[in-house]
Amino acid sequence: MKTKSKIEESFIIAEKILQKIRLKTLRKVENPLQGSYLSFFQGHGLDYKEIREYSINDDIKNIDWNVTARTGKPHVRIYEEERNNTVWLILDVSSSMDFGSALISKKDILVKIIALIGYIADKRRDKTGAILFDDKIKEIIPPEKGLKQIYKIVKKLLEYKPEENNSYETDFSSLENIIGRKNFIFFISDFIFPNLSRKNNFGELVIKNDFQAIQILDPVEETLPSVGYINLYDPETGKNLIFDSSNPAVTAKYQELLNEENEKLNEIFSLLKLKPVKIYTNSDIAEVLINYMNKSRR
Repeated sequence: MKTKSKIEESFIIAEKILQKIRLKTLRKVENPLQGSYLSFFQGHGLDYKEIREYSINDDIKNIDWNVTARTGKPHVRIYEEERNNTVWLILDVSSSMDFGSALISKKDILVKIIALIGYIADKRRDKTGAILFDDKIKEIIPPEKGLKQIYKIVKKLLEYKPEENNSYETDFSSLENIIGRKNFIFFISDFIFPNLSRKNNFGELVIKNDFQAIQILDPVEETLPSVGYINLYDPETGKNLIFDSSNPAVTAKYQELLNEENEKLNEIFSLLKLKPVKIYTNSDIAEVLINYMNKSRR
C-alpha cells in the first residue's frame, strides 16, 4: 500500500512539474506534451515536414540559413513528431542511490523522474520499457503502454534490494540487441561507478538512439559539510570510514579525489557528445529542466 501511494504521489508531482514548465518556458505551446520527449532536453526524434517563413514563436535553432539567404527572409524547418515511439529507462538501482543527507534520497528523485517520463509516455500512447542495473543487469521489463506499466517499473525499483561489495563492472554493451535503435533512452544514475570505463559503457546506445543522461546527486557528495567527525558507510564496498570533516587537509583531499572522478566521467560524456541533466536531491526538478532547456537554446 505504501508503494502504491508513493507512486500515485509521484504522478501528481509529475503533473505539477509539467504545469510549471508550460507556464515558465520562453516558448508558448498549446500542449506541454507536444514534440519529442527530448524537447525537454533538446533531443531529436522528429521527422522533417516542410520549410516556411519564420514567425515570432519559432525556435531560432530551426532556421534554414540556405533558404533564408536565397529568399532574403528568415525561414525555418518544420518537424512533426514521430508516433508510436518506444522509451527505455535504464535505471541505477545500486546501493548508492539509497543515499540522502536530508529527508529525500536519490532513489526518491529517481521515482519522480520515472513518473514524469511515464506520464508523458501514457499521454502520447507510447511504450515504456525499463532496465534495472546494479553490478550487472538485474531485470529487463519489456516495453508496454499505459500507466500500469509505470506502476510496474516503479514497484520493481522500490522492491529491489541492492547488493553490497559489488565490483561495478556492468557491461552495458549487451543492451544494444535488446533496445535496438531509433528509440528514446533515459539513462538515470548517480554515475558513481568505481570502474567506469569506455569499454563497458553505453557508446553504441548513444550513437543509435536518442539518448539523454540524467545524473542524480546529493549536495553532500560534491561539497563536504564541516561538521566534525563523520562515520561514513559505503554500501557498495561494505567499508566504514571515520574522518574529521572540519580538517582542511581532509576536505582538500576529498575535493581532489572528487575532481579526479568527475574528470573521468566528464571525459566520457565529452567523447559521447552528451550533455547530462544534473539533478540534486534538494533540486526543484521543474526549475532544473527549464534552466537546461533555456541554456540549450542559446
